[in-house]
Amino acid sequence: MVQELGSSIEGFGDPMTQTSTPKYVEEVAAEVMKVNNVVGLFQTMAIVSLNMGNLTLEVNILKNRLVTRETEKAML
Repeated sequence: MVQELGSSIEGFGDPMTQTSTPKYVEEVAAEVMKVNNVVGLFQTMAIVSLNMGNLTLEVNILKNRLVTRETEKAML
């Protein structure tokens, strides 16, 4: 069976102990792994973008509080 399907692993010991993986399965697996990497990168970018947005919002809130307190001090 190993020799019928062919194996992408060449030069290893006894062919009866090898697991046989057809080349097209390896190609599909490689493509899926590439897609998973792209999805992971996109998710990471989305998270970073959201975190940057949150950071900007927090900085703006702190600026507004500072301006408000300075204005209150100036009124006293």
